Amino acid sequence: MKIALDTNVLIYFFEGIEPQASKVEKILQAIMKGRDEGVVSTITIAEVLTGFYLAADTAKATKAKQLLNDLTLTGFKIVPVTFEIADLAANLRAKRGGKLPDALIIATALNQEANLVYSQDKDLQRFNKDTKISEL
Repeated sequence: MKIALDTNVLIYFFEGIEPQASKVEKILQAIMKGRDEGVVSTITIAEVLTGFYLAADTAKATKAKQLLNDLTLTGFKIVPVTFEIADLAANLRAKRGGKLPDALIIATALNQEANLVYSQDKDLQRFNKDTKISEL
């Protein structure tokens, strides 16, 4: 199964917020063991790192970057925003509303043919007609 992760899911993991962090850890372990594939948008990476930089927590930012980089060696793909993804996001936002970063994350999941997107963001449910949005 191909799984896309929303920003808040990774934040729960990096911040150790339970019970979500343990659930995310299981998802990441399944990806690392090759049972699933994972995708995340560069928008998600920017959002996660912004929080650490705003908190002046460069140690957490460095740890997050290292872990994300390590995950790319084991079935986890960090997807840049391409012209096609930007166009799809614009179309999604025009149809469903919401914030541009959310539309870009969903467009990335669709572009990469993810089976579902894990998110705790209730606002992302607006895209449930386009792809499956699942809470942890």
